[in-house]
Amino acid sequence: MGLQKNVARDDDRKPIEPRSDSASLVGGLLEQEDAVGRLHEWMARGLRGVLVTLVGVEGGAPRHVGAQMAVCEDGRYAGYLSGGCLEQAVVLEALAVLKNGRNRMVRYGKNSPYLDIRLPCGSGLDLYFDQGLTQAQLGELEVQRRLRRPALLRTDLAAGVSRVLAAAHHVPVRASARIEDAFERVYPPALRLVLAGAGPGLIAIAALARALGIELRVATMDAAMRDSFATSAGLSQVETDSLEASIQDLDFATAVVLVFHEHHNELDVLEKVLATRCFYVGALGNHAVHRERLRELRLRGVADGDLQRIRAPVGSIAGAKSGATLAVGVLTELMAEAKAQNLVA
Repeated sequence: MGLQKNVARDDDRKPIEPRSDSASLVGGLLEQEDAVGRLHEWMARGLRGVLVTLVGVEGGAPRHVGAQMAVCEDGRYAGYLSGGCLEQAVVLEALAVLKNGRNRMVRYGKNSPYLDIRLPCGSGLDLYFDQGLTQAQLGELEVQRRLRRPALLRTDLAAGVSRVLAAAHHVPVRASARIEDAFERVYPPALRLVLAGAGPGLIAIAALARALGIELRVATMDAAMRDSFATSAGLSQVETDSLEASIQDLDFATAVVLVFHEHHNELDVLEKVLATRCFYVGALGNHAVHRERLRELRLRGVADGDLQRIRAPVGSIAGAKSGATLAVGVLTELMAEAKAQNLVA
């Protein structure tokens, strides 16, 4: 593209070739959204970088406002802001911002000064390039994430100054948004799934959740199931725990899925789970099983409003019987709810 000829190293060696850093991501698909985490890693190794944020959209767009991309001084990048038609131009712009040492706002697509960069959707995207974030600020965002506290990065777009602030602990999480001359990017805690029970379905759900990059807590009383986790590819690092330990500290970014075939074993767990703020509760069993489940929980004094939170039969694929269809249905339903609560993009 037309920008590339202007971007080179200071010693005029050949231009840096933009390249995605996503191939090195081993934590799951959700890690590809973690531009802040990757930028913090680069800066901890003494490299400079730019955080690029989608702060405005005119028309339709493949990403929501608040989507981010991190660009390293060596041309690597993490995250994405389009369906693939813009990322290389963004990298080249970010490198120019690093060289200049000043933040800038750039419009791409409709009404953009870059006539050679066209977006197939016909929209206009406003991207903010921030080269002024400090390692301490990025570290604070990482600390809040580890503590499972929501945080936001408030950037004065005119002054180019950012601050890390606390965000409200509730769902739905407030969406990232531009407020006059400032942009507030909200960072909820990482998605967590507490998975309890036994059987092949539990293994399948855990494997798919792991591939997505969802934090896992697994509780099973079955010794054979614990052995399966220890020997399964991709799941050997997942520790199994007791039910009591697994349902401690269930916050608003946590989902709970119960895969019990002896449904009387789940009632105590469900009663405790429904008293928490977790955003999703799913339980295995057909409609008849669920009616009996609700009857038993009402006898225990659980309110109807809480009982309505239970997704049962669990999953978006009706009549799912295999581990694969059960896992896909459960994670589809879970991720749809997470999206509705602004817990994922």
